[in-house]
Amino acid sequence: MKIVRIAAAFSFLVLVFLPITKAADVEKGETMHGFKLLDKRFVKEVNAECYYFEHIKSGARLFKIAAQDANKTFSIAFKTTPENDYGTPHIMEHSVLNGSKHFPVKSPFDVLAKGSLNTFLNAMTGSDITIYPVASMNDKDYFNLMHVYLDAVFYPRIYDDPRILKQEGWHYELLSKDADVTYKGVVYNEMKGAFSSPTRELSYQVYKNLFPDSPYGFSSGGYPAAIPHLTYDSFINYHKKFYHPSNSYIYLYGDADFDKELEFIDNEYLSHFDKSGAVAEIPLQKPYKEIKKVAASYPLPEDSDAEDQTYLTMNWVAGSGANRALVMALHVLQEVLVGQESAPVRLALQEAGIGREVNGSVDDIKQNVFQIMVQNANAEDTDAFYNIVRSTLQDVVKNGLDKKAVEGSINRMEFHLREGDDAQKGLTYNFQALNGWFYAQDPFLSLEYEEPLREVKNALTSDYLESIIKKYLLDNPHTLLLTLKPEPGKEQKNNDAIAAECAAYKASLSEEQIKDLITQTNELVEYQKKEDTPEALATIPMLSIKDINPKAEWWQAEKKTTADTKVLHYKTFANNVVYVNYYFDLRVVPQELIPYAALLSDVLAKLNTKNYAFGDLDKALKIHTGGFSAYLDDYLQDMDDGKLLPKLVVSTKAMNTKVDKLFELNSEIISNSIYSDKERLQAVLTRRQSRLDANVKNNGLGYARTRLESYYCNSGAFDELTRGASYYWFITDLVNDFDNQADTIVANLQKAASLLFNRENMIVSVTCAEQDMASFDKGMQQFAAALPSTPVTLNTWSFMHEKKNEGLLTASKVQYVLQGWDFKQLGYQWNGTMRVLNQILSRDYLQNTVRVLGGAYGGFSSFSPTGRDYFASYRDPNLKQTLDNFAATPRFLQDYDADESEMTRIIIGAISRMDRPLTPSEKGGIAARRYFENITRQQVQQERDAVIKATPKDIRDLQPMVTDILAQKAWCVYGNEDKIESQKSLFDNLVKL
Repeated sequence: MKIVRIAAAFSFLVLVFLPITKAADVEKGETMHGFKLLDKRFVKEVNAECYYFEHIKSGARLFKIAAQDANKTFSIAFKTTPENDYGTPHIMEHSVLNGSKHFPVKSPFDVLAKGSLNTFLNAMTGSDITIYPVASMNDKDYFNLMHVYLDAVFYPRIYDDPRILKQEGWHYELLSKDADVTYKGVVYNEMKGAFSSPTRELSYQVYKNLFPDSPYGFSSGGYPAAIPHLTYDSFINYHKKFYHPSNSYIYLYGDADFDKELEFIDNEYLSHFDKSGAVAEIPLQKPYKEIKKVAASYPLPEDSDAEDQTYLTMNWVAGSGANRALVMALHVLQEVLVGQESAPVRLALQEAGIGREVNGSVDDIKQNVFQIMVQNANAEDTDAFYNIVRSTLQDVVKNGLDKKAVEGSINRMEFHLREGDDAQKGLTYNFQALNGWFYAQDPFLSLEYEEPLREVKNALTSDYLESIIKKYLLDNPHTLLLTLKPEPGKEQKNNDAIAAECAAYKASLSEEQIKDLITQTNELVEYQKKEDTPEALATIPMLSIKDINPKAEWWQAEKKTTADTKVLHYKTFANNVVYVNYYFDLRVVPQELIPYAALLSDVLAKLNTKNYAFGDLDKALKIHTGGFSAYLDDYLQDMDDGKLLPKLVVSTKAMNTKVDKLFELNSEIISNSIYSDKERLQAVLTRRQSRLDANVKNNGLGYARTRLESYYCNSGAFDELTRGASYYWFITDLVNDFDNQADTIVANLQKAASLLFNRENMIVSVTCAEQDMASFDKGMQQFAAALPSTPVTLNTWSFMHEKKNEGLLTASKVQYVLQGWDFKQLGYQWNGTMRVLNQILSRDYLQNTVRVLGGAYGGFSSFSPTGRDYFASYRDPNLKQTLDNFAATPRFLQDYDADESEMTRIIIGAISRMDRPLTPSEKGGIAARRYFENITRQQVQQERDAVIKATPKDIRDLQPMVTDILAQKAWCVYGNEDKIESQKSLFDNLVKL
C-alpha cells in the first residue's frame, strides 16, 4: 500500500512541474493539466478547432470541440462489451447513477433531473458502449452536471449497497409466506417491455447468429430470461474491469472555459488513478464459410391469426465500421436498393407478393451489418425471398444501378450532413466522434466527412456501388437468412416457465430462508420509500432562482401576403436552407371523410402524378430537396377544445439555390397527384398498413393515450380517428377489402383533395433568412397560380364522447397504464403552476411509487394548456397497483410542503423543460402554432412568472383539481392479454389490438 501511495505522490509532483499551456494555444506534444495533446486541427465540417488528448497518469482519452455554442456538452463513455445475456452493461448504467462517494443520495440522477437547467441529461447502453452525456447552457450547471456524472461512474455506491442492484437489476420478491415468489427490477421490466416488440427479438436473433464468437452476439441490454442469472459479485467485477479511466472516452463541446474543464477533470478525478492495462477490445468475428439459415419465433396473443405475420431478413457482415466511405456507401445502397419508392429489391418483392413492407438498415459497429427485411410475410416465402433478393442484386451488378436514384440518395445524405438543423449539435457530434474513436482510435475520422463523401460520389460515374454489392453482399458467405415466425400463446408459455422457475426456487428454501426472503423484500421496500436526508441532498450542487432568466423567449412570425395568400415569415439565419410549410384547413372536409384526409396525407408524394411516375418523383425529391412530408395536426384556438382548428400540413425544405425546384415539385404533388391508379394505391396502402402494424406493437403509450383522450375531448377524438387505433383498423379494413372498396377509396381521396387544396383554404409559413425571401416569393407565385381559388365552406364537426375504460389486449410482456380527463370541463383553468405540478408528480411521487416501488420503467403526469391531462406508466409489470397509485395522488398533494431548497430544484427543473434549445425550423413551427392558437407574448411571460414564483401552497391548491380528474375514473390500458383478462373487472371493454 505504501508503494502505491509513494508512486501516486511522485506522479503528482511530476505533473505539477510539467509545462502548462493555455488551452487555446496548446500545441501537439505539449501538456496541460496532466493531458498530453496528441492531435489538434480545425475541422470545417463542425466549424471548430478540435483537440485530442491523452491523460498521462490515468490513460483516459479526451476530445474537445471548441465550438462557439452556449449549449455545452460533456460525456464520458466506456467500452462495455457484454460477456453474456445478463444485461450487466445496462444494469450498470442504471446503478452507478444511484449515489456516489461525494453525492450519497439514492439517485443523484433524479435530483438533477428534478432541479437543473440541463438541456440534456441521460445515460444509454449500446451494443459495445455505455455513455453518460449531459448538456447545459448555464456554465455553473454544466460543471455541476459534469461533477456528479464523473463521481457516479468512478465512485458509485454499488460497492457498499447491494440493494442498488436489486432495485435496478433484479431481485426475488416474496411479500408473505403464502405468496408466490416473483422477479422484480427496473431493467428486468424494461427489457420485458423492449422484447415485447417482434423487431427487438429479431435483432437479438440476428446478432446472436451473425456474431456467435463476439460480444455482439449477446444482448447488452439484457435478455429477460437471462437477467436473473446476474450475481452481485460478477456485477461488481464488471465495474472494476470496465469503469477505469484507461477504458474511458471523455468528450467536451461548446464555449466553456477549456482550461477550467481540463483542470477540474484532472484535479478532481483522473489524477487519482494510475493507467491500467484493462482496456476493452472487441474481437473480430471470423466469417462464415457458407450462408447460415435460422428460424425463430416471437409471441402473438392466444387465438390470433398468424397469417402474414412473419419477418424475413437477409443480413450480411459487411466490412469495417472504421471505413467511413464504405459506411456511407452502404447507407446509399440501403436507400437505393430498398428505401426508395422504386427501389429494385422493394419492387421485385412487391411484384412477387412477398410481404407488405420492405425495409433496410445499416449498423456501423466494428463490423458493419447490412440488412434487408420484409414484414407481414409467411414462413413458406423464405426461399423465394432469398432467391429474389439474390437475383435482383445480381441483375443490378450486371446492368448497373439507376444513376438518378444514386444521385438522389447521395444528395439527401449530403443535405442532412450540411443542414445543421440540430439543436443538440454537441450530442450529435459526440456520437459521430465516438464511432471513429472506438474502432480506429481516431475521433476526427467520423466528423470529417468531406473526403469519404467525395469517394462515394464516384458512384455517379463508375461501378463503385456495384462493386460493393458484389464484394460485400453477393460474394460474401458471412450471410444470415433469418425467419422470425409468430407463435400464438408463446407469451403464456414464457410466463408459465418463469412462474415454475420461481416456484422451484421457493420450494428449495427452508422455512428460515423464506423468512429471510420476506425480510429482504420488506427491507428493500422500506429503503425505496425512505427519503434522502437534507444533509445528503445538500451535497448535490444546485442553482438558485437568480440563475434563471426571468424573461420568456418569444418567436414571432411576420404576417404578409404573397400571391393573395397569407404568409407567416419567421426571419432567422437557417444555414442557407428554406423551410416551407403549407397549412390546409381540414374543416372543409365533411366529418365522415376525416380518416380519408389522414390517408391523403399518407399517400402524397408516393403516387404517380401528371408529369412523373412515382419512382421518378421520389428521385427528383431526393435530388432537389431536403425532404417532403405530410401529416395532420390539430390546433386549439385560445386553448379551447371547442375551437378545434385541424390542419393538413405539408412540410418541405430545400437549399436556397433550389427553392424554384422545391415549389415546382410541391405543386406537382399537391395539384397533379393521380388517385385513380388502383394498383399503385393498393401498394401504398399495403405498405402503410404494415408500418402501422409494426407501430401498434411498439408504441403502447401512444395508442393508449390517444384512445383515452378520445373519451372526453374533441382534439382527442380527432387524433384517435387520424392516428390512433381507429385509424389502424380503418387502414387494415381498406387493405383487407381493397377490391370491393377501391372505387370508394379513390372517390373519397379525390373529394378530400379537391376540397383541401384550394388557395382560399391555405396559409403558408416560411423559415429562412431575409435575403432568401425573393426566391420564396417567386416560387410562391407559381405555386399559388396552380391552385384553384374558390370560396370555402367550413363544416361543424360533432364528436360523440363516451368513457369506455378499455383494455387493449396485446402480446406485450408489460403494461402502459393511463388515466386522465379534461380539467377545463371540470371548471378549472390552466396556469403556469401546473408545469411545476408536472415536475413534482413525474420526478417525485410517480417516480417513487410507479418506478422505484412498482418496478415500471417510468411513471409521469402531463398537464397541458389545452386542458388535457393524464397520468401514465411505461413498461409497467403492474396494472391495478398503478391505478391505485394514481388514485392516491391527492393524498400526496394535500400534505405537500417542500422546503425552499426542494422547491427551488423543482422550479429550476420545470424551467429547464421550457428552455430546451431549438433549431430554426422548430422556432418557425412554434411561431406558426402561436399564431393559429392566438397565444400572446404576455401569456407566455405570465406562465413563466407563475412557474418561477410557485410555492408549496400553490401546489396544494391544485389538489382539488387532481381529485376531480381522478374521480372521473377514466382509464385505458395497453398491455398483456392475460394480465388484463385477469383484472377485467376494471374495464368496460376489452379490445384486441
